Amino acid sequence: MGNSKGKKEGSTIYEVCYLILPSIPEDKLDDIVGSIRGIITEESGVEIDFEAPFRHPLAYSMSKTIGASRYVTSDAYIGWIKFEVEPAKAVVIKDKLDKLEEILRFLLVKAPRNTTFTFAKAKAVAKEKEEELESASVEDSSMVKEDVVK
Repeated sequence: MGNSKGKKEGSTIYEVCYLILPSIPEDKLDDIVGSIRGIITEESGVEIDFEAPFRHPLAYSMSKTIGASRYVTSDAYIGWIKFEVEPAKAVVIKDKLDKLEEILRFLLVKAPRNTTFTFAKAKAVAKEKEEELESASVEDSSMVKEDVVK
């Protein structure tokens, strides 16, 4: 998944988190991610880590105008890629990503080399907490039933 090379002279670690329009069929997601990776590679970027996109509801509706059409959506495919590149090339990467019509939004930021957060980890923690709450509520309801019966 990641690249274990040391830091290149004069380069910086960046992460691009992106939202892909939900109208894109799942079998075409790899092509879109390939386009993003291609843009990074064209500018001599070296991929360090990534997380494949998955469909997720958005906190609020977003819109994107493509040509004469305006798309409004409340969900999107979300993913990210961490890479190393010279700062001047990061600007070029941003400009090229702006031109990809399939991307609803993206955020390009400086990032640490080590990946400490992934959506997969966050989903696992959320599921674990949800299961704990469910088991606690089942225990609470059984106690209430026992009190009512007594």
